[in-house]
Amino acid sequence: MTKNTIDFSLAPRRKPGEPSGTLPDRSSADDTDAGAVGHPRAVEGKTLLPRLPEEERLRRSARRAAEQQETRRRLKNLKRMKERNIRFYVNVPLEQDVKARLLRAAHENDIRMTVIMQAAIDTYLQDNGY
Repeated sequence: MTKNTIDFSLAPRRKPGEPSGTLPDRSSADDTDAGAVGHPRAVEGKTLLPRLPEEERLRRSARRAAEQQETRRRLKNLKRMKERNIRFYVNVPLEQDVKARLLRAAHENDIRMTVIMQAAIDTYLQDNGY
């Protein structure tokens, strides 16, 4: 089997003041519109899409690349913020009397035992320069 390719041409664009049923006379307009950006050019019965100047294409691609880089940076920072909120759990074997005192302190002060342990660890690390 062979694949067939289909060539087709685009219809010329209508100008705002023209009626919708008639086609514009392109014989004299082809010479003036051929260099203009934004209007298709007709070459041998086929309509070509307009091509932006090289510096405009480079400017647009540079702006697009900068926007993509900014998006990547924001996503990376968002992931970092999520990672900072991750909690790490530590299993600590306590003696029975230490656990009883911790439980009593938490109950009397109406806070959780983990809050007391976090504060104690934080205080210890700050006092020792960590």
